[in-house]
Amino acid sequence: MKLEQRLWRGDVKLAALDAAVVARCIDASGARRSACWWACATLAFAIAIGTAVESARGEGPTNAPVIDAGLTPQEAVELTFDPNGPFDNDGFIKDPVGGAEAPVVGDTGDEPEGGSAPANDVCANATVIPGNVVVYNPSLLNTTGATNSPCEPGEPCESGGVGTSNSVWYSYTPNLDGSVEINTFGSNYNTVLSVWPGCGGGSPPFCIFLTSLACSDDAFFGTQSQLFMNVTAGVTYRIKVSDYNPSDGGGLLDFNLTWFPANDVCDNAIPIPGVLYDPAPYSTTSAGTETCEAQETCELNNVGVSNTVWYSYTAPCDGVISLNTNGSTYDTVLSVWDKCGFFYAVDFPCNFGEPNPVEIGCDDDSGTGLQSQILNLPVVGGEEYRIKVSDYNTTSGGGMLNFNFMFSGASQPDVEIASPTGLSCVCGGIVPVIGTAADPDGGPVNYVLDWMPAQGGAWTTISTGSANVNDGTLGNWNASLLPQGHYVLRLTATSACGLTSTAVVVVFVDQQFDILDVREPDDGDVFGDTVCFDGTVWDHCFSNYTVMWKPANSGAFAVVDPANPTYTSTVTNDPFAFWETLPSVPDGDYIVRVQGTDPCGHAPIELRTIKVDNTAPTAFIDTPFSCSLVTGLVEVHGTASDDNMLGWALQYTGGNTNNWVTISQGTSSITGLLGTWNTAGLPPCAYTLRLLVTDSANVNCTGLTHQSEYLVSVNVGLDDLACPVDLDGDGDEDLLDYAEFQNCFTGP
Repeated sequence: MKLEQRLWRGDVKLAALDAAVVARCIDASGARRSACWWACATLAFAIAIGTAVESARGEGPTNAPVIDAGLTPQEAVELTFDPNGPFDNDGFIKDPVGGAEAPVVGDTGDEPEGGSAPANDVCANATVIPGNVVVYNPSLLNTTGATNSPCEPGEPCESGGVGTSNSVWYSYTPNLDGSVEINTFGSNYNTVLSVWPGCGGGSPPFCIFLTSLACSDDAFFGTQSQLFMNVTAGVTYRIKVSDYNPSDGGGLLDFNLTWFPANDVCDNAIPIPGVLYDPAPYSTTSAGTETCEAQETCELNNVGVSNTVWYSYTAPCDGVISLNTNGSTYDTVLSVWDKCGFFYAVDFPCNFGEPNPVEIGCDDDSGTGLQSQILNLPVVGGEEYRIKVSDYNTTSGGGMLNFNFMFSGASQPDVEIASPTGLSCVCGGIVPVIGTAADPDGGPVNYVLDWMPAQGGAWTTISTGSANVNDGTLGNWNASLLPQGHYVLRLTATSACGLTSTAVVVVFVDQQFDILDVREPDDGDVFGDTVCFDGTVWDHCFSNYTVMWKPANSGAFAVVDPANPTYTSTVTNDPFAFWETLPSVPDGDYIVRVQGTDPCGHAPIELRTIKVDNTAPTAFIDTPFSCSLVTGLVEVHGTASDDNMLGWALQYTGGNTNNWVTISQGTSSITGLLGTWNTAGLPPCAYTLRLLVTDSANVNCTGLTHQSEYLVSVNVGLDDLACPVDLDGDGDEDLLDYAEFQNCFTGP
């Protein structure tokens, strides 16, 4: 409740005491200036006396009370001001205005003494006042049993510094910023009121005393207390009420707290930031109306307004504003003004010496239901506007206000990052960022170019500017030391009108070629015909790869496939090139080279030294001769050789043997005795000797190798011609069998 609203008794108000007189002692935030408080009280007293004299002379307001000019100043004020508020000290019965008897907590009686300590006797047990409360006025509290706790903070404001006693505590954490008025009007004992940031603590003599935030003793001309202070949402305030003297006393406490919106008066209008504003709804039931407040012209039926709150807005440029109160719980009136009205002095008109505030826009009931709405109201850049929201009637009411605001100005800035393009690769180093940050209407812009890792983190500024850039260099990004990976580039431009546009691209910083893995061939591998290359050649910013060969001891590299001098597709764990060595590549040692390349010049190389072998191994049996007669231990002589020998084997088959039986074998080339064949025990018959030679060449990437074999047929145990032998297999022994033998002996 405002100061002037305290200057009531019943329905009679100090007619000449304008609210703004006392408001001179209230600072811009609504807090009372303690240094001039008594001056304000004296001014109020003087106004009251002056009004009484004017009334006696037939001057001044017609509704001013008639005061006997012979009264003392104190008696004159007491006729119009009850310092104890709506309760009389005698019997604690409400004034006729209220009509009902006040409830009392604890002992009752005209002169209460003693009693048990209240629950909120100590700061730690302070009564909690709800944070969303607008008006808090609990039942009367008997404080005669209240005590002072050790290390309890002492008020700095009690008159004469005599000390206090019988203290009780309240705790208040507001949900919203604003201001509060706290008083003890209606109590029947002399109170001292103070507000603290906490309870303090410690133990005597090591007490921890805090500094009070506000303090009041003997508001106006009574013995009750009253204070005003700004409060911040979420901050806890400890409120102490004490009896004025160190002796036991106390009485029946009438505690009152009222929360006021921070923007209750025009000078405290809440500035609207940006171009969109939609604050949380809040209560205006305790908001008042100032003296000399600008009055709307649009309310229906001219019934007047009350419960006003204010906003201010400075347009960043020429444009329009739209505002409404849709969703509020009470009937609202909206108006827009060029400035606040002000009070000069008693008997002077409002805005004395200056033009009255000019109403720029006004609406009643154009919104949803009984709500108000102003659409597309032109505003001038740089000009400050005051926006007033009122309750539609002069009776104090208000409710939950839902205020909505939007500014529409010039065009959004043009922003574009043209280079590097989205998802492109950039090389670690200095990266020029080319693009546009400009106001299409020609006005100035401020832009910021910054970056951050794509996986998240803090933005780092690359460059800033305050002039339009059209398809030019916005900044140079130093990516030299950044780890390889994805990054986000962001360009934000803000026009003089406060409009903001943003462009974002994701790029890849390339610091290396990612994977060059040649699984085949390996060093020392031998190949025949086609050489196969297998593995992985992959890079995020891949360009190409090449596969080349040259003799191991000299010469220049040549591509393995003239039809594909470069390969432009990545390969993962698969064949990636083929080299046909037949018919033009001689056997010998060669170096093959695989090289990957990306756009940033990263070009790793893998080298392998391999052999090309397109010559079959040598396999030859010198003795025994074909069709010869052998018995006993038979020495087999011949040659098994190759430059890249894998192995050889001397074997036989025949008689009652249906597979190859190994006589001897080796892994090195040999000329001479290949092995000794023990024919003892073999049945007389025709047999075949085989020499099989294999080299290590991988032919056509199949895993197969070159092989050579040599065969010789001999007779075992057939050296006795008298022994009948059916050589031609016709079932008898005759000259045809001899001819068969002769042919075998002398033939090839």
